[in-house]
Amino acid sequence: MWPFRKDTPAPSRKSASFFVSLIGGKGALSGAAFDKLAREGYAECVVAFACINRIAAAVSSVEPHLYQKNRAGKLAKIESHPLLDLIYDPNPVQSWREFCGGMTAYHQLSGNAYIFGNGLDKSQKPPRELQLLSPGKVKIVPGRGLFPQGYEYRPDANSKFDYPVDQITGKSAILQIRSFNPLSPWYGLSSLDPSAIGVDIHTGGQKWNKRLLENGARPSGALSVKGGDGTPTTLTDDQYLRLKEMIDRQFSGGSNAGRPLLLEGGLEWQEMSLNAKEMDFLNGKHSAARDIALAFGVPPQLLGIPGDSTFANYEMAKLSFWTDTILPLLSMYMDAFNRWLTPLYGDGLFLWYDEAGIPALEPMRNEKAKRVNDASYMTINEKRREMGLDDIDGGDVVLVPFNDIPLELAGNSVHLAEPGSPADLKP
Repeated sequence: MWPFRKDTPAPSRKSASFFVSLIGGKGALSGAAFDKLAREGYAECVVAFACINRIAAAVSSVEPHLYQKNRAGKLAKIESHPLLDLIYDPNPVQSWREFCGGMTAYHQLSGNAYIFGNGLDKSQKPPRELQLLSPGKVKIVPGRGLFPQGYEYRPDANSKFDYPVDQITGKSAILQIRSFNPLSPWYGLSSLDPSAIGVDIHTGGQKWNKRLLENGARPSGALSVKGGDGTPTTLTDDQYLRLKEMIDRQFSGGSNAGRPLLLEGGLEWQEMSLNAKEMDFLNGKHSAARDIALAFGVPPQLLGIPGDSTFANYEMAKLSFWTDTILPLLSMYMDAFNRWLTPLYGDGLFLWYDEAGIPALEPMRNEKAKRVNDASYMTINEKRREMGLDDIDGGDVVLVPFNDIPLELAGNSVHLAEPGSPADLKP
């Protein structure tokens, strides 16, 4: 802390940060505003960074499958198809996992993901490739009805591409995936909006702790100035600037920790320190981190944030993460592709994911298998269908435990002879 002067203006209140200013916004961030959102909300906040990356990695790890729906409503899996070729190899520089991970990250960061079907025109032929567009470079042209007029894409300051939207069918070369936003009919709401204060607190706490660490984890103290008669006095502007420069150069920073301060001309040093409560930024950081994780739907246990015991163990937290966050996102993305892309390849085609191929859902599958297997009222084939298996010959029978008989017959039950025994050979 520096000596106070009479002409020193009172410190002004810190203005609200960029994230707090987002609250109540309409999500239409583009250009420099989106860049700042990405930098402060993703690149500089470790919790939001971890949440977005974990969600993107989980969603992109699931392989999409193509099914053909017949007239009876049954689905038959298709192993080879041009649509699958496009999905698994969307463009020359990205695999499906890279493409899907980027799409998910954009959606979580901004509330919007934009996919361009390169080659998709008014003829509605299948696109040659799929490309991700940065949400910060896309502007929606509002429409008068249900659909927007179109999308404007500006990859740089000198280029602009327009993609109109058919006002009758809603078809466009752009697929927009957006989160629900009650403040805008055109743009999705970012998960960073409700967690904006938590991001500010966590990032501000990190920076504050770093500054405290550089200064020995406490304010150095206060310098007071007294005149020759011992009464408080003030410094001139030149004296103030000279003293401030000297302290900045010789006594601030970790390399100057513990260096003695030489006082002259009536300067007095008053040692200052913070109590334990004022120094306890850790609990505030963890509380803000839990708020951020809550907004993204990631259990804090998966991020190593202490102080939260909602789930009994890590596996239960992981299962909840998949069932409550990842599977709904997968369903949203598959529905979007089935609405925009799949119909271009013919009728009855259906993109979806296979829950049986997701290792994280194994505890849920085991619980279901046990529940189905214990159902004594179901036939063998009914149990197999419930587990996604085909019927077998002779499976339309109900198996019951051999020793389950009515209580009133327990004392009069007939004991059957053991197969192959002499009693079994008698007529």
